[in-house]
Amino acid sequence: MTDTNTRNELAIQVAWLYHDRNLTQQEIANRLGISRSTISRLLTEAERDGIVRVIITQPLPESARLSDALIERYSLAGAIVGQALDDETPGLAAAAAMARRLESIAASGDVTIATGWGRTIALCAQETRPVATNGVMIVDAFGHTTTDDVTAAVEVSNTLSRKFGARVTHVPSPGFAASADLANSFVSSTQVSRALARARTADVVMVSIGVASMDSLLIAEGFMTEQSMTDTINAGAVGEIFGWYFDAEGRSVPVETLHPIALTLEDMRASSRVIGVAGGTEKTEAIRGAIATGVLDEIAVDMTLATSLLDD
Repeated sequence: MTDTNTRNELAIQVAWLYHDRNLTQQEIANRLGISRSTISRLLTEAERDGIVRVIITQPLPESARLSDALIERYSLAGAIVGQALDDETPGLAAAAAMARRLESIAASGDVTIATGWGRTIALCAQETRPVATNGVMIVDAFGHTTTDDVTAAVEVSNTLSRKFGARVTHVPSPGFAASADLANSFVSSTQVSRALARARTADVVMVSIGVASMDSLLIAEGFMTEQSMTDTINAGAVGEIFGWYFDAEGRSVPVETLHPIALTLEDMRASSRVIGVAGGTEKTEAIRGAIATGVLDEIAVDMTLATSLLDD
């Protein structure tokens, strides 16, 4: 047995004595013949490694009020509202709130979680804590777009699979193809088709909501030109999911120059549960449009965005 395994077993024993048998740290130290400071470190490691999960059973009162109001206002199945600390961005607050939901979902048992690409989704994967699971599968819902700014979808799914000790299925393609014909070729290939089919039947699909604007990452990374974005905005687009644009009424806005290899809006409307993640008031109209598409069942947002969504 390696030293790592020995320490892991010791951390489990210490956590069990402390949390299940209510022994003090000093009592555990006396029983095991090791120092109290070592017991303290082992308890910290137990929480860090997912041996122990701290669950707060009641949300912050204002978060709970906003969550209930969002569910009623937009007829959602659920809403998670995160509160940013002084040094946190709205995106991080939304991502942390979604991470807590993902941990709960993964801990529930046999479940398939599909995920994609975006700043907030990448933060969510980073914020997710290790959870002991059984029968969890992580699957890409989007190809492997790699940028200097955003973690690739493959890294998001790999990170979550490590956190949950889960199997993972990748979409072996780029996130965007250079042409419609090339996109169709990828989507019809056996491996890509099989992976996207798994994503379509996932129990949960996690998506990031993008804004139709000249500040879009799709322009910065060369997937769209400024002229193409201008045309898209002039056509009424307010937001996008996986590169599929929609207007304020939830209607699709085609973009002739953009060819995502991902679940479509139609795929997601037919999915069991789709959770949209976004932070910041600049996402207000994009979230409203995404809800209008009929794609989203739940949302995970920060408090400022929740408040903006409830403003008339």
